[in-house]
Amino acid sequence: MSEIGKKIDKVIKEGLSKIMKENGFKKSGRTFLKKVEDGWHIVNVQSSSGNLGVDGKFSVNLGIISNVISEKSGLKIPLKPKEYDSTVRERLGILVHGNDYWWDISDDTDILNLANEISENMSRYGFPWLQNYSSIKNISDKLKQQPSLQSISAALLAGNESEAKARYDKILLDRPAAKSMFKSWARNSGLSW
Repeated sequence: MSEIGKKIDKVIKEGLSKIMKENGFKKSGRTFLKKVEDGWHIVNVQSSSGNLGVDGKFSVNLGIISNVISEKSGLKIPLKPKEYDSTVRERLGILVHGNDYWWDISDDTDILNLANEISENMSRYGFPWLQNYSSIKNISDKLKQQPSLQSISAALLAGNESEAKARYDKILLDRPAAKSMFKSWARNSGLSW
């Protein structure tokens, strides 16, 4: 493992591991998983692909898998899901800084200070985000601009069939190559669109 990788792991060990465990998450590599009523809460620490030598960056990714939305969409839920399997996703840096922020790490980095910063940000921004997007309606709102079966399914499950139909119609216009797949899904879902 690279020196940067070891430092990132130390930041995780000194900060995130404790707070995640206190909040019911289990650790697997650099990913923390928590089974919730309708699926999973997932937090993953991602190293930059450009990390070389003694300087690097990392991001903290948040995700929620909604079982009911995934099932309605026809998606299989892995037994041990990854953050990229999520129904909705966000980066902690975006919540904290308003942009796609990656934390820097180098020989000069105060590991304990950085670990505390990440933990505090997780408490202040990360956990509330996970809680907020545990609602089908909020997931549906977040997916409004995303052309996907999950977006349509979320709107249906939130009780907004007209919004689901509008999303479906927009997808058919924007993605003609996927038209037969979406029409087949609608038929199999008992929708007469």
